[in-house]
Amino acid sequence: MPNYPRTSDEIRETYLRFFRERGHQELPGWPLVPIGDPTSLFTSAGMQQFKPYFMGEATPPGPRITTVQRCFRTTDIEEVGDYSHCTAFEMLGNFSLGDYFKKGAIEMAWELLTQHYGIPEERLHITIFLTDDEAYGYWREVGVPDERIHRRDEDLNYWFSFPKDTPGASGPCGPDSEIYYDFYPERGLEDAQLGFDASGKPVKGVGFDDDRFLEIWNLVFMQLYQSPDGTRADLPAQNIDTGSGLERVTAVLQGVRSVFETDIFLPVLQEAARVMGTEYTGGGAKEEPGYTIRAMSEHCRAAAMLVADGVVPSNEGRGYVLRRVVRRAIYLARRAGVKEYFTARLAAAAIDKLAGAYPQMAEQRDFVQAALHAEEARFVRTLASGTQRLEALLERLNNAGTTTVPGDEAFLLYDTFGMPIELTREIAAGEGFDVDDSGFEAALDAQRRRAREAGRFLKGEPSPLLQQLGEEHSAFVGYSRIDADANVIAILRGGQLADMATEGEEAEIVLDTTPFYPEGGGQVGDHGNIVTRSGVFAVEDTQSTGGAIIHRGRVREGAVRVGEAAQAEVDIAYRSGSARNHTGTHMLHAALRGLLGSHVRQQGSYVTPERLRFDFTHLEQVPREALAEVQQLVNEKVRHDLEVQWRNTSYRQAIDAGALAFFGDKYGNDVRVVEIKDDGATFSAELCGGTHVHRTGEIGFVHILRESAVAAGTRRIEALTGRGAEQYLVETQDRLQRLADRLSTTPADLEERVEALQGELERLRRQGEELQRAQGAASADALIEAATLVGGAHLVVGRVDGGSQDVLKDIADRVRARLKPSLLVIASVMDGRPSFLVAATPDLVSKGIHSGNLIREVAKAAGGGGGGRPDMATAGAKDASRLDEALGTGRRLATEALEGAAG
Repeated sequence: MPNYPRTSDEIRETYLRFFRERGHQELPGWPLVPIGDPTSLFTSAGMQQFKPYFMGEATPPGPRITTVQRCFRTTDIEEVGDYSHCTAFEMLGNFSLGDYFKKGAIEMAWELLTQHYGIPEERLHITIFLTDDEAYGYWREVGVPDERIHRRDEDLNYWFSFPKDTPGASGPCGPDSEIYYDFYPERGLEDAQLGFDASGKPVKGVGFDDDRFLEIWNLVFMQLYQSPDGTRADLPAQNIDTGSGLERVTAVLQGVRSVFETDIFLPVLQEAARVMGTEYTGGGAKEEPGYTIRAMSEHCRAAAMLVADGVVPSNEGRGYVLRRVVRRAIYLARRAGVKEYFTARLAAAAIDKLAGAYPQMAEQRDFVQAALHAEEARFVRTLASGTQRLEALLERLNNAGTTTVPGDEAFLLYDTFGMPIELTREIAAGEGFDVDDSGFEAALDAQRRRAREAGRFLKGEPSPLLQQLGEEHSAFVGYSRIDADANVIAILRGGQLADMATEGEEAEIVLDTTPFYPEGGGQVGDHGNIVTRSGVFAVEDTQSTGGAIIHRGRVREGAVRVGEAAQAEVDIAYRSGSARNHTGTHMLHAALRGLLGSHVRQQGSYVTPERLRFDFTHLEQVPREALAEVQQLVNEKVRHDLEVQWRNTSYRQAIDAGALAFFGDKYGNDVRVVEIKDDGATFSAELCGGTHVHRTGEIGFVHILRESAVAAGTRRIEALTGRGAEQYLVETQDRLQRLADRLSTTPADLEERVEALQGELERLRRQGEELQRAQGAASADALIEAATLVGGAHLVVGRVDGGSQDVLKDIADRVRARLKPSLLVIASVMDGRPSFLVAATPDLVSKGIHSGNLIREVAKAAGGGGGGRPDMATAGAKDASRLDEALGTGRRLATEALEGAAG
């Protein structure tokens, strides 16, 4: 009997081995954050990394490829918790790039399913596009009978690389063929045919009956190109793109109905069940706890994958989706009665299962667990107040007969309490309410508009007229040169294209060739001069917009005209400073990754000639000792005077060689790699278009100024290099010398001298406190001698010398301890302003005396205010000249209060 694969690991390896043996090159899957594709938040399909090959924009490494791709999709987040929906999954894929087509794809798929997986042929049904007779013929050739081949329309069996309902959309497309597993063949073939409800919607048959038929493989026949006018023509090369969900295939081969019952999810589900205090396999899955357990497990598994690939929770983009997934799991768990933190625990169970196929998951275990625990702690702090507010809001709306949550209220829950709008929508729907989504979006847009306006104020507006110049107008030669012969192509002055700019005028100039580096990759644009026959233009900033490199500044001498020949000269000191700091940024990144872990990823940088700023993923403050170690390592590489090399290569070759790419940046097929090697070993390698030093020794020295938090999960380092670092250290040394001179010591003994002075200050502080207590005791004695009896109680009113409120309180305590019952109204001048204290013994408080009420009126008499507890209250005022008047008011009011209490 054949040894068919049964575990998910065996199925994954069987798939890859099958296609490797048939000439396919196995390539690694992409991270869940697509590299070089800022148009997509996440990797959602196996073919995503091969788009440039399918579109003819790049040359593939071979005509046959196979991968296992981790995918993440957001469309069904609110459905997760049932028996089938997932956000994260693995897609098995084989791809043909101009090699085999329908016949080969169908033959290999059938062979793998029936002979290597051991799925009975009678359990498999096929859907094809209505008119795809070619695919029909090949399915018949491998032995699929006509009654198990089902023709479906474009909605089910046609693939588009673009939104098909968008007017004017264009791109590759083609029919596809889906393979379904039949869980109930005993129901007969009649139920496999299409059936419709009263509205004509298909509700029955292969492709629509999800209870009976499970799609396990989709074969896409990419053969046509649709033009903007809707016409379709054959592509130059016919391609194959297939996707087979590992979780679904595993469910079939393990004989279970749900992906959650497979070995992929069970370890996580069992851990979630322990958190819930129940047994998932013992009945919990059939009731409400089962829904929560599945949602907790799937969301924490998906979150572990995302964090391991560099996503951290935030309020924007990918980070927001991660936050939404994690917080939904936490909400459902807390609603079910879970009190303990669990996300890191479930993530660990998921990592244990995934680490065999994805070793980087194990490497990132500590970071993943710490990130999820921090996010859980953050949300738990606001969840109770957020849900209470929402519940109260729903109750008010219900009483008012309204079933719509106002958009501004939903935004408040999102902005103040961290409740994702999707979670608010889900909770509201459970109570029969909907959410004013347009109102929420309006509030969100208003917030973003305020942020944009602030950014516009800081950065200035781009010049839309420059976009008329089109693409590729400025040839950049600045990697190898700091000057170049050029021609003035365009001048923009006062927001309009102009023929010339004269002395003193601000303008923007476009050259046909330029050595000026435009701001990008965190590095500021170059400064310098553009010299023509008739004038000199001082470049104060360089930007890239509208396909051209824009030189911004003012005419310093004469005039500059369109069409003139020009000499473009970069300020070498300015460029060198930027280059030192940019290379320093790369080196800090490499050192941080080496010392803190590979979870460290650049999140942004700002490189100027004076200093550098570098943001990176890390969950906690970097200890001072670790920063010192980072600085020491970087400066060791500086002293080694290592060569900084840059080369152009293909994107794939760069990534395969270990170069770091930054998620969200756009990369073409050809990229520039900047790398630093030490004794043959790569210290740093990044895709980068910036300018750099030629050898690390040119940096001189790297000094870290500070490390701070930017946002949750993101830290920032600020540093200096070269002359900036030297100047900072010299100034710091001078400052230390001046301090040492003032303290009559040396810089080396300064710390010891400061400690001695601090000890002396502490001794004097204690001595001062002792003197104040002695003065307070004397003041208390004097007040006691001056006390009068009113209504059987002692009334103490007077002015004392007290340096602080603590002294006044000490005096009050002394008087109340010796005079019972007693009521005090005392005052003192502190820093030129009057301060008051009113205090009463407990027996007077029980009779209705309230110090807080009394002091409010006393302070008001001197232009102040205050209040406090019934037994003691303090207040301040503005006018010290009215202190005695205020004490007179206090004596009168206190006398009335004591007489009233006695009566």
